Amino acid sequence: MNSQVVIDLVCGMTVDATADKPTYEHLGEVYHFCSQGCHDKFAVDPEHYITGEYKRVAEKAPAATIFTCPMHPEIKQEGPGNCPICGMALEPIRVSRDDEGPNPELI
Repeated sequence: MNSQVVIDLVCGMTVDATADKPTYEHLGEVYHFCSQGCHDKFAVDPEHYITGEYKRVAEKAPAATIFTCPMHPEIKQEGPGNCPICGMALEPIRVSRDDEGPNPELI
């Protein structure tokens, strides 16, 4: 069987389209993924990845933003880049309200 190499739109890794890997059909197009994690991220908002919005989010992040690998959360660095373990694009760490500590008005 011949392999057909495609790009996983979530992480940027190359994927053999003939391999037994997760796929997702959106508007008649079949997208291939390196892992179930990338598939699940894509499934939540396909247009975010198809249009490249995820790249623009990383480009707009403040210089001091810490980025991490979705597959290797122990990897952290200031600014965008690629994971040294798997090569996936690093994503900005999002601060949730839980991470902000107690509300000073409630103390």
